[in-house]
Amino acid sequence: MSDVAPSAAQAGTSAKLFVRQSSGLVRNVSVTNALFFNVAAFVGVGLTLYPIFYSLAYVPVWTFWGLSNYAWAAIITGLFCVVLALIFASLTSVMPRSGGDYVFSSRITHPFVGWLESWTLVIASVLIIAFEVPLVLRNLQITARIIGIGPGGHFFDNANTWFTDSTGGITGTPGFIASLVVLLVIGVVVCLPTRTFHKVVTGLAGFGVACFVGMFIFGLAATSKSTFDANLPKYTGGVTADKIAASGKAAFLPGATDHFFSAIFSTTVFPFVLSILLFQYIGFQYSAYIAGEVRGNVKRGVLIALIGALAIGVFANSFYVDLISKHLGFDMNVSWGASYWGFNSNLSALPMGQPNSMPLLAAVANHGLWFIWMLISIGGMLFPFLLCPVYINFISRMELAWSLDRQVPEWFGGVNDRLKAPLNAILAVLGLSALFLFFQSYNALPHIFATTGNKLNLAGTAWFSITMAILTWTMPGINAMLVRWRRPDLVRNAPFRRWLPWMGLVWLVFPVWVYVFAVFKPIIDALKGSGKLHYLETNGILDALIFYGLGIVIYFVMLWRTRSKGVDTKMLFTEIPPD
Repeated sequence: MSDVAPSAAQAGTSAKLFVRQSSGLVRNVSVTNALFFNVAAFVGVGLTLYPIFYSLAYVPVWTFWGLSNYAWAAIITGLFCVVLALIFASLTSVMPRSGGDYVFSSRITHPFVGWLESWTLVIASVLIIAFEVPLVLRNLQITARIIGIGPGGHFFDNANTWFTDSTGGITGTPGFIASLVVLLVIGVVVCLPTRTFHKVVTGLAGFGVACFVGMFIFGLAATSKSTFDANLPKYTGGVTADKIAASGKAAFLPGATDHFFSAIFSTTVFPFVLSILLFQYIGFQYSAYIAGEVRGNVKRGVLIALIGALAIGVFANSFYVDLISKHLGFDMNVSWGASYWGFNSNLSALPMGQPNSMPLLAAVANHGLWFIWMLISIGGMLFPFLLCPVYINFISRMELAWSLDRQVPEWFGGVNDRLKAPLNAILAVLGLSALFLFFQSYNALPHIFATTGNKLNLAGTAWFSITMAILTWTMPGINAMLVRWRRPDLVRNAPFRRWLPWMGLVWLVFPVWVYVFAVFKPIIDALKGSGKLHYLETNGILDALIFYGLGIVIYFVMLWRTRSKGVDTKMLFTEIPPD
């Protein structure tokens, strides 16, 4: 039912209006759907390419008790994220509306904060979509290379040239056209009716989780380091595993540490690794952003979905990646990954022309099981693909919540009767994703806004997204601390309500630590040096500042527009958005 008041002119009065409409969404999402929605939202390229993230922070990778600092960061991040999951479950149970933390922040703290938090999350998420699309193509190349190692064939042996320009990168016109094709298929999936969409996501994510299990079992049981070391030079032009491992010794491989606590409380290394884990984990909480469509007990459904996805994320980023990497050569994997990001100056030519994908390395070690490695690699291709429609789905619900609150034009909130989804919002995200893909593919950006040359690159995109997500990670803690005083009417029946302020404080310690030492301190240090502008450019900091500024402008323009129509904005943000 719509509840739309007449305009002030129609009513013949100057009184302010409280304008509210029904969202048009339908509760079609089960707990299982929500769980796999979260899994698809955070795994991305991780199923097969987790080893490349050891070196993305560009800091030394130490080990303690047999686990890398990356694995320890995954475990510590996971423990803190359990607190975040409890906060989301508590607030969502009393505000079960699509829009997630935008709804919480705009009602508890302030509409401006809610808008800026969600605006920056949307921009970061669209950049992550642009990050993932070329990696779908990269995983397709890797899958073909595995077939080439198995039964062979000229077509598959030359997969490294697919979708590439003269530099060998998935960029330029070939990369852009191929990326648009992938984006088109993503658009087809995200435009499925909501119930069908979630069935597709659940089925494909379930296959991906099975590939996790297959890689863990067969990767450890059916390969050996000796056969891998013996076979690798055949595919790298004679470059051995020992040479690859040695290339990263000076910069990335300090070895084991005996000072665990001083290492994890370091302000120069560990916070950077934690920031990469925040980049990896973002998405495990996204079922809270579609809570308006979750069936049954919302608190139970959201909590199961968050904790279940988080458990998979912790295991995958710690024991899973460490055990397989060490099984085939830990130093080799760290150094190879650094070469992929362009950080390893001692290994300028990327071995095999590909990142160190786990099934690709397994195929080198045991080509007889190429069919199994191929299936796992297909799973590795599906996860970055799946992440994109899932992100677009949750972003569209955020835009719908904005539209209901008059933060953006109502056009964005139009729910299509057939899809039971805001189609206009979906199309807007697809268009913005295509724009970012263009700037990743062509040297078309002014140098001051580019992360490399005159375009965006994957590493720069990652740091841009981390910078843009500051409010996304900090505001849940602030909301939990403030809600009992700011909105006691909303939190009266919330689970864990007495513990919410303490949970908010505990959670807030974590992102503040990470951002102070991994984001703010490097910026301050760079501004003191001679290469200040270069640092801000290559890490996407200037781009982030531009989008923060644009978000502020949009907010005040829409606030003026809404108030000029006589809408009572105070009342608008007193109520929670409708179903």
